[in-house]
Amino acid sequence: MASSYSRIVQALIACTILAGLLPLFWLVLHSAVSTFALDRSIFSVLLFTLEQAFLSTVFSLALGMFTARALARRDFLGRKAILQSFALPMAVPAIVAILGLTSLFGESGIFPHFFELYGLPGIVLAHVFFNLPMATRIFFYGLQTAQPENFRLAAQLNFNEPAIFKHVEWPLLKTLLPNVGALIFLLCSASFIIVLTLGGASSTTLEVAIYQSLRMDFDLPRALQLALLQILLSAVLVSAAAQMIKAGIVTPALRQNIRRFDNQMFASKLFDVCLSVVALAIVLPPLIAVVAQGLFHLHFTALTMQALSTSFAVALLSAVVALLLAWPLAKVNDAPSQIASLAAFIVPPAVLATGWFLLIFRFVDNAFTTVAFIILLNSLMALPFAVSALRIGFARITRDHLKLAKQLNFSPWQIFQNVELPILRRPLAQAFLMASVLSLGDLTAITLLGSHGIITLPSLLHIEMGHYRSGDAAGTALLLLIICGGLTFVAEKTYDQA
Repeated sequence: MASSYSRIVQALIACTILAGLLPLFWLVLHSAVSTFALDRSIFSVLLFTLEQAFLSTVFSLALGMFTARALARRDFLGRKAILQSFALPMAVPAIVAILGLTSLFGESGIFPHFFELYGLPGIVLAHVFFNLPMATRIFFYGLQTAQPENFRLAAQLNFNEPAIFKHVEWPLLKTLLPNVGALIFLLCSASFIIVLTLGGASSTTLEVAIYQSLRMDFDLPRALQLALLQILLSAVLVSAAAQMIKAGIVTPALRQNIRRFDNQMFASKLFDVCLSVVALAIVLPPLIAVVAQGLFHLHFTALTMQALSTSFAVALLSAVVALLLAWPLAKVNDAPSQIASLAAFIVPPAVLATGWFLLIFRFVDNAFTTVAFIILLNSLMALPFAVSALRIGFARITRDHLKLAKQLNFSPWQIFQNVELPILRRPLAQAFLMASVLSLGDLTAITLLGSHGIITLPSLLHIEMGHYRSGDAAGTALLLLIICGGLTFVAEKTYDQA
C-alpha cells in the first residue's frame, strides 16, 4: 500500500514537471534552429549566477563555521538566546529582509552611503543574512557531538588551539561542510526575489532572466534558452550535492556535557567575541529596522485583511498538499522518492512557472487555475523541507513496531492510526508549520504566475514598496514577520519536544 501510494505521488509530481516542460519542448520543435544560438549575454547571466552563489556560499560557510566554533567553546548566559535568534532569518520572507536592508543601506536609509546595496554586494549580503544563521546552527550542533574525552586528551597533550581545531573540531566540521555548502549553493543559485529586487541590468541570474524574458519582453525563444540552461545547471548541482551529502554523516556523542580547556586565553576570547558580534551585526539590524519602523505603521485596513486571509488560505492549502506528497516519499525513502522530493531544485520554479504560464495563457487563463498552480508551486518548494522533517520521524519507527503490527494483523489504516501517527505527530506538526511559513512568505509563485487580482501579504508588501509607500510597507512587513516568526518559534519548540 505504502509503495503504491509513493509511486502514485511520484507519478503526480512527474506529471506536474512535464506540464511545465512540455510547452517548452513544443516551442523547441516549432521554432527556427537559429533562434536558439546562445549569445554572449546568456553566458554572462550564467557566470553571474555561479559567481553570486559561490561568494554567498563561501562567506556563509566561513563566518558560520567559526561563529559556531566560538559559541561552542563559550558557555555564557546569552548563548541560547543567540542561537534562538538565528532561527528567525529562516522564517523571514525575502521581501521583508530586503525591506530591512533598504531601511539600513538604501538611498533614504539610516546609512545610505555605507554599503552598496544594489548589485552583487547587496545580493551577497542578503544571501549571507539568510544562510549564515542556518550554517552557524548546523555547525554548532555538529560540534556538540564531540566526545568529551577528546578535549581532555588534547589538554593532557598540551594541544594549542590550531592543534585542537585540526584534530578534534575539524573532523566533525568537515563531515557537515559538503551538506551545508551544497544546500546554500543550491538555494543561492535559484534565488529569485532577492536578485529581482537588489539586482540590476548586470546583476541578473538565470531565474530572474527567465522572468524578464517571459513577462516583460515576452521573448519566448530567449526564455526557453534560459530555462533549458537552468535545468541543466540545476541537474548538475543537485547531482553534485547528492554525492557530497552521502559523505556527510555525523556520529552523535555519548554525552552532551562537554568541558573545554582551550578557551581561557584573552586573544581567543576577543576573537570569539568579535566573531559573534559580526554575525549578530549581519542578522539582527535588518530585523530591528523592520520592527522599529513597523511599530508606528502597523495597520489593518480592508486590503490588509484581505491579503492576510488570502495568505493563510494559500499557505494552509499548500502545506496540506506538501504533506500529502511528503508522507509516502519520506516513508519509502528510495532513489525515485528522493528525486521527486527535490523536484523544485532539479527543475527550478522559474522554469516550471514558465511552462505553466504558457499553458495558462494558452488554454485556461483564469484566477482559479492561477491559484491552483500557485499552491502547487508552493507545495513543491516546501516539499524537500517537509520530507526531511518526516524522515526523522519515520526513522524512529523500528522493525519491532512493524513486526508487532503484522502479528496483530493490522490493516494499513490501523498501522497508520496506532503505530505511525503517535510517533510522527510532532514531526508532522513541524513539517506542516515549516511548509506554512514558506508559503506564507513566498512571493516567487505569484510573481512568476501572475496574480489575477489575488493579493497576499508578500505581494501587498511588494506593491507598497514599488509605490514608495514606506510607512504602509513597514507595517505590512512587521505583520508578516510576526506571523512567520511565531509559526517558526512553535515549529522549533515542536522539534525540541519531539
